[in-house]
Amino acid sequence: MGLRVGVAGTGRLGRAHVRVLRSLPAVEHVACFDVDSARAREVAAEFGATPFDSLEAMFPAVDAVVVVTTTSAHAAVALAAIAAGKDVFVEKPITSRLADGEAVVSAARSAGRILQVGHIERFNGAIQAVLSRIESPLFIEVHRLAPFTIRGADVSVVMDLMIHDLDLLGLLVGARPVEVRAKGAAIITDEPDIVNARLEYDGGCVANVTASRVTAAPMRKVRVFSEAGYFSIDLLAGVATHYRKGPKLSEQLAALRSGATVGLADMVRVEQLRGDGVEPLHKELEAFCAALDTRTAPPVTGEDGLEAMRLATTILERVGRARV
Repeated sequence: MGLRVGVAGTGRLGRAHVRVLRSLPAVEHVACFDVDSARAREVAAEFGATPFDSLEAMFPAVDAVVVVTTTSAHAAVALAAIAAGKDVFVEKPITSRLADGEAVVSAARSAGRILQVGHIERFNGAIQAVLSRIESPLFIEVHRLAPFTIRGADVSVVMDLMIHDLDLLGLLVGARPVEVRAKGAAIITDEPDIVNARLEYDGGCVANVTASRVTAAPMRKVRVFSEAGYFSIDLLAGVATHYRKGPKLSEQLAALRSGATVGLADMVRVEQLRGDGVEPLHKELEAFCAALDTRTAPPVTGEDGLEAMRLATTILERVGRARV
C-alpha cells in the first residue's frame, strides 16, 4: 500500500507540492486543505487530490502532512499533525520563532515521528554538482534578490529568503560562524526587507550574504573561492562554473613574462557543471517519502532547520529585529 500524504496550504507553493506528490510512485493518495476552501477544491480538481474542509477531517485520511501554510502558522499545524500521529514535512523556515521551532522538533522526537524541513536548495542540481568539489572555502559571497510578493511577508527577509543560504553555508563550510555582523532595513513591511550579513568562521573563511525582497530582477547566486578554485553557482539556472588552474599554467606564465600573448582561457580550466535535470521539489519530496518508507532520518532534519534558524535569529539580533 502506498503513502497517503496531506498538504496543508494550497497557495502557489502548496499547489506545487500537490502536483509533485501526485507524480510520485510511492504516493497512493494526496489530500489537501486550505483556509480558503474554494482554492483547496480547485487545486484538488486540477491534480486529482481530495480536498478537506479542516485539518481535523484530513488527518485520519493521511499518513503524513506537508505544511505549506504561511510561516506564522507552521508551528500550530505541525504540532497538530504530530499530535495526530503523523509524520511531517514543513516548509522553511521551520517556524517564525525559534522557540516554536524547538517545540516542533521536541514534539516530533518525543512522538517518534519523522520531521523534514524544506530547505530545497540542497536539492538544487548546481549545488549537488559542486558540493563534493568544494574543499575548505576561503570566501563565499551570496546574493538572493527577489521582487516583493505578499507570500512570506509575515516574517523578515532573513527568515523568508536568506535562510536558504544560511542552510547552504552550513553545508559548504561545515561549521558555525564565530562572528556575525549584519545591517538591514524595513522598506515595505514592518520587518527587515533587505539585509546584509558578514559571517566569519574559525579557520578564516568569510561569508558575505545579501538578501532582498525589494529588487526588480531576481538573482540567486553563490560564489565560492577555495583552494580547489573559484566556483560561480547560479541557483536559478541550476548551473555552476568551476574555474581552476590549467595543466600548463607555469609554462604559460613564463611565456607571458617573456612577452608572449597568452589568454586567460589558456591559463585557466573552465568547466560547466549541471545536475541531473530533475526538479528540486521532486527530489526533495521523493527523499521525504523514502524516509517515511525506511523510517530513517530525512536528508534535512528538524535539527538542520533549527540550526539555520538559530543563525537567522542571530543575524536579526545584530540588525535589532529578532523574534525569539
